[in-house]
Amino acid sequence: PVALVMVLAFCLALWLAGRLARQLVEPINAVDLNDPGDEIDYEELAPLVGKLRSQKRQISRQMEDLRRGREEFAAITENMSEGLLIIDRETRVLSHNAAALRLLDAQTPVEEDSVLALNREPGFRRCVEEALAGRRREELLEREDTCCRVLANPVEQDGTVNGAVLIVLDVTEKERREALRREFTANVSHELKTPLTAILGTAEILENGMVKIEDIPRFAGNIHREAQRLIGLVNDIIKLSRLDEGAAAQWETVDLRATAEEILRQLAPAAEKKQVTMTLEGGPTPVRGVPQIVEEILYNLCDNAIAYNKPGGSVRVTLSSTAEGRRLTVADTGIGIPPELQERVFERFYRVDKSHSGGGTGLGLSIVKHGAAYLGARVELESELEKGSTFTLIFPRSA
Repeated sequence: PVALVMVLAFCLALWLAGRLARQLVEPINAVDLNDPGDEIDYEELAPLVGKLRSQKRQISRQMEDLRRGREEFAAITENMSEGLLIIDRETRVLSHNAAALRLLDAQTPVEEDSVLALNREPGFRRCVEEALAGRRREELLEREDTCCRVLANPVEQDGTVNGAVLIVLDVTEKERREALRREFTANVSHELKTPLTAILGTAEILENGMVKIEDIPRFAGNIHREAQRLIGLVNDIIKLSRLDEGAAAQWETVDLRATAEEILRQLAPAAEKKQVTMTLEGGPTPVRGVPQIVEEILYNLCDNAIAYNKPGGSVRVTLSSTAEGRRLTVADTGIGIPPELQERVFERFYRVDKSHSGGGTGLGLSIVKHGAAYLGARVELESELEKGSTFTLIFPRSA
């Protein structure tokens, strides 16, 4: 009996102890650690709950700062014109922006993809390998229509390379301008060398007394002619430079009719020498523009029409107004331009037929093109071999 009582007492004690323990622990387990309330059953838990609330507020602030920083970083990188790639030491892409994919002509990388899958050009691979080896690298990637420069820099921590940052820059326009600059420099050097050589050679002959007295005027005329050609070339280069730089100029209303009359009067001796007749059709045609640029455009168009014309040919300048805008047309009956060369005639120093250039600089139509662009006008060309060319300058209606 005593043993039975002891067993029953032990079982009862276990049941009572479990029940009491559950009653004691239940309020503690009911406390939400993520959002502890203000009311608690035990005052002893107040410091712990207060600490949890403080840590929760601190974590929330940190999470908000991280979210805001991530959004700002994404906004900045996505609106960059430069491409950005961040990779780890295994060449996996950790972060990228849309510009990088566009410039590299690549698809959006899948998680764990290697950056080398975005572009397989040797220059791009060298950039990645050199950066992960701890060395800065720069490469130029050239394609048919674009040109990109890749800058790769290693990311180091405690002397160990943990990854790399790659910047992709679109340098297409820069490279094109650099190519044009090199071509322009080479052409200018060649064009300047020709008259200077002629002047120098003639001057040396005169200096050494190797010319008969009756031939001196002819040699002096050669020097004068080449000097004029040189001055004309320099003036054309200056005009083009001003147009390229977009130098500020005074805009005003210009009457194309009055300007054309003055240009034809200036070119009358050259036309008479070439046996070319010139006519002007159309009434007053006012446009908004820069008088000097309008004069240069019209002068070059008419001068070319005479220079590349045939003896007994004609040049007709026509002015009109249409729904599209004011039109100025210069038509000649000259040698014409082959269809495959009609785009190139506006290039600097390009001549279709040097034998008919009359010693020109090859910059006239380039000045026309750049001048028209400056004025917001459009230049159109129609030409047929041995039948002549027609250049049309269209000023917008707003002008």
